[in-house]
Amino acid sequence: MRAARAAAPRPRPTPLRLLPVLPLLPLLPLLLLCHRTRPQDSPGPLQCYGVGPLGDLNCSWEALGDLGAPSTLHLQSQKYHSNRTWTVAVPAGQSWVTIPREQLTMSDELLVWGTKAGQPLWPPVFVNLETRMKPDAPRLHPDVDFSEDDPLEATVQWAPPVWPPHKVLVCQFYYRRCQGTTWTLLEPEVKSIPLTPIEIQDLELATGYEVFGRCRMEKEEDLWSDWSPILSLQTLPSAPKDVWISGNPCSPGRQEWLLLWKDRGHCMQMNYKVWFQVKDQELIQKTAPCCNLFIPTQAEWVGVSAVNATSWEPLTNLSLACLGPDFAPHDVVVSSIPGRTELLVTWQQGPGELQEHVVDWARDGDPLENLSWVRLPPENLSVLLPGNFEEGVPYRITVTAVSPWGLAPAPSVWRFREELTPLAGPVLWRLQDAPPGTPAIAWGEVPRHQLRGHLTHYTLCAQSGTRPSVCVNVSGSTQNITLPDLQWGPCELWVTASTIAGQGPPGPSLRLHLPDNTLKWKVLPGVLLLWGLFLMVCVMSLATSGRCVHLRHKVLPRWVWEKIPDPANSNFGQPHMEEVVPPAQTPGDFPILKVEDMEPLQVIEPPQASTQLDSGYEKHFLPTPEELGLLGPPRSQVLA
Repeated sequence: MRAARAAAPRPRPTPLRLLPVLPLLPLLPLLLLCHRTRPQDSPGPLQCYGVGPLGDLNCSWEALGDLGAPSTLHLQSQKYHSNRTWTVAVPAGQSWVTIPREQLTMSDELLVWGTKAGQPLWPPVFVNLETRMKPDAPRLHPDVDFSEDDPLEATVQWAPPVWPPHKVLVCQFYYRRCQGTTWTLLEPEVKSIPLTPIEIQDLELATGYEVFGRCRMEKEEDLWSDWSPILSLQTLPSAPKDVWISGNPCSPGRQEWLLLWKDRGHCMQMNYKVWFQVKDQELIQKTAPCCNLFIPTQAEWVGVSAVNATSWEPLTNLSLACLGPDFAPHDVVVSSIPGRTELLVTWQQGPGELQEHVVDWARDGDPLENLSWVRLPPENLSVLLPGNFEEGVPYRITVTAVSPWGLAPAPSVWRFREELTPLAGPVLWRLQDAPPGTPAIAWGEVPRHQLRGHLTHYTLCAQSGTRPSVCVNVSGSTQNITLPDLQWGPCELWVTASTIAGQGPPGPSLRLHLPDNTLKWKVLPGVLLLWGLFLMVCVMSLATSGRCVHLRHKVLPRWVWEKIPDPANSNFGQPHMEEVVPPAQTPGDFPILKVEDMEPLQVIEPPQASTQLDSGYEKHFLPTPEELGLLGPPRSQVLA
């Protein structure tokens, strides 16, 4: 419809002076004979019209073949000044001229043609200044009234351009949905007399629309005004029809769910009201912009509506209770289609009454609000997910059975449209040796976005010194290993990950320096110990035998090699004497004793024992002192 708009008015140049050309009057009959007069409403290179009821006369033209542009424009009055002709000089390179209204007679009728070097270029054009006028664009009022019931209708008030009241204008109005491409004609013709408002029917809630129009004289079917400025209007807000959650209601551990809904608004901003019910608590209401809100995982029910929504539209609700795995879909299979970017999802329906199936998917690493989903009738057991799924990118896909009593999600499936080789390898670290001297290592998982496929196996490689590297495949479920067969010395280890597309690059390497763990170093301490024991036994044997007497005297202590042990070497039988020291007394406390002289008694002293040899060894089998006669009769004790 934009292409059907009338050409924009040309800029108004300085009015050109009209000059009467009397010498051309004899040529006019010849001109009329050679060229048939063309009515103004028929298509041609020359177009003339008045701007508004009291505006100037605009004439414009297009070059026709090789004739070129005119140098002079001729105007001849046909009603009030018969056979009077004016000429207007056309500047070089200009394709239009403007004749001021003051130089014309109201309601006059004109013949207009152009010449170049005295030769006419087109047939003359008949112009009726009474009817050949281009009106201004109509005006649309911004205040729009909407109906209060379904179906939704809008009433738009408008005003025609300034025009004589006795002359009728015919107008057309078009409308389209916001961001649409096709304009729809409301009515074929809307007349300015009587003036009636514009009615737009079968509108959608929460949607923006655009309206514009144009007008013309009733008898000039091809001379439309310019398009009016576009009027944008918005219908009443509406509750979203599609509500979902980002998360598994049957998976504990999370503190909040992200409630999502699809905005029904087109080219308009809306706020929403969210209600949710937690067990044994009152209904909670929150206001949120479009189009997500975190709610607690204890919520069992949620409803969403729009602020200032229509009274007849109910809110959209969703039960969040977990129905358990017994009611969930099973045998979920996600496959790619060769040559296409979509993914095909199939599943088997679980038991129980269902309201619908919901299939949601998200790219690995994307935020929660980027979740996409589609709703399907309960009898649908497959869907072709729309979108451009990229190669080597993991997508999490979940199929959920929805019923009025809750949700039953199936286990999520990770899928690649096409698997690629990994971008990186695992990171290695060393564990505690088990057993000591035998190194043990472990490695982490490669992130999904770097793995770019399903893991098939790991490859562990080792290189000792200048020797060539040795690699071995390890199961994809293994992430630690013991290495008992590594060569001693410096060693470098690395691990790669593989998918069905091939092996990826190695991860960061781990450098070790291993001691010599060969058998000779393990046996050497034992050999040395045995050799020392053998030498000790040999020396003892030689010392105790009679062959090496001098060696026996040098190696063994004396009490070992002497034949008759010295009793003095033993402490056995000697009484243990303890000296008791009485406490000191003051001089004043001493008693007064009477001492008498007596003859001293004879004391028989025992013989002196030989010098004691302290050899650190005690012979407990030696005879007692009584048996050797070393002790005399007991002495008498005299008490003071």
